Amino acid sequence: MSDIYFDNVSGDIVLSGGDLLFTSDVSYSQTMLQRIRANLLTFLGEWFLDVDPPQVGVPYFQSLLSQKLPTIELADSIFRTSLINIEGVTSVENIDLSYDTTTRVLSVSFRVTIEGDTIEDIITFNNL
Repeated sequence: MSDIYFDNVSGDIVLSGGDLLFTSDVSYSQTMLQRIRANLLTFLGEWFLDVDPPQVGVPYFQSLLSQKLPTIELADSIFRTSLINIEGVTSVENIDLSYDTTTRVLSVSFRVTIEGDTIEDIITFNNL
């Protein structure tokens, strides 16, 4: 499956010679990184037509935000499960969660394996 390719830093659509760049035009690692980022930044059930498994997104409302006092262990479990359920991810090597209570920023650092390659990234969630 090919998607429109987005720049990971700016989040903007990437053009090449005036044409849209698709994920099939870049490396498999970049394609998977975009797929992982999109999945982790999507709430489970956000897209109303996504009713058949496997569904896209993280169960933020269903599992994490529904808890009065969610723990780091619960968040770690939810993110691990969400990562391993992404098609193409073969293993989750590491997840590191850090939450700054003064700025209400959650940073999720992860390292996953896809077809022998390792992908690392940090995703930041503001105002949680």
